[in-house]
Amino acid sequence: MKVAIVTGAGSGIGNQIALALSSEGYAVGVNDIYANKAMTKVEAIRDTGKQALPLPGDVSNEAEAKEMVSKVNETWGRLDVLINNAGIHDQQGPVIDQDVGIWQRLIDVHLKGTFLMSKFCAPLLIKTGGGQIVNIASISGLVTFPVRTAYGPAKSAVIRLTQILALEWAAQNIRVNAVAPGYVKTELVAELLDKGILNEELLVKRIPLGRIGTPADIANAVLFLLSDSANYITGHTLVVDGGWTAYGFI
Repeated sequence: MKVAIVTGAGSGIGNQIALALSSEGYAVGVNDIYANKAMTKVEAIRDTGKQALPLPGDVSNEAEAKEMVSKVNETWGRLDVLINNAGIHDQQGPVIDQDVGIWQRLIDVHLKGTFLMSKFCAPLLIKTGGGQIVNIASISGLVTFPVRTAYGPAKSAVIRLTQILALEWAAQNIRVNAVAPGYVKTELVAELLDKGILNEELLVKRIPLGRIGTPADIANAVLFLLSDSANYITGHTLVVDGGWTAYGFI
């Protein structure tokens, strides 16, 4: 039996990845900063007869991140896959009006959290004989969105960190890749669409494939990177955006 940890798995993309891994036979450590969300997802997986473990905690907190990995080791004694998905959305508006504390919090969750979880999981992956890490980045780390002064830089840094870790751990048979989603209809995005904060018609018009992505689209990309079909791929960022970043027409 293979074992995976998915951070930020209480909803959205992380939840879909956790379910997809479970359906592939993985035992899944389900992290969320909110304990009730983590437990709800664990119960849903256990109801299917599969193994899951709640891992409530803040990935940007060193002690909590280390404890989560320890719980997985104590429960299953191995780790094969880490999915660094935990993230939060940033503040909008002019830079001079932005709150520095909110800015720092986003950097901590996205970048520091990815670093800490990778750092603490690597020894367990090595002990297992190798494994894989997939970091969830964003097209915001590849192209520039105005006023997104924390989210874009954090995701750019996650992409660079992915490459650095891939080089360092290749000799230990650990492949490290990233997935960069475009617009995905998570619960939060659906709410923004319903409120008119995002315009679905304009977004769809801007996306060459003619639709907003789904969490399943991202989970499928993750499963590909974890598969034997991708066993010669490391240090790569797979863009899953329906062609959004390739489209240069105004």
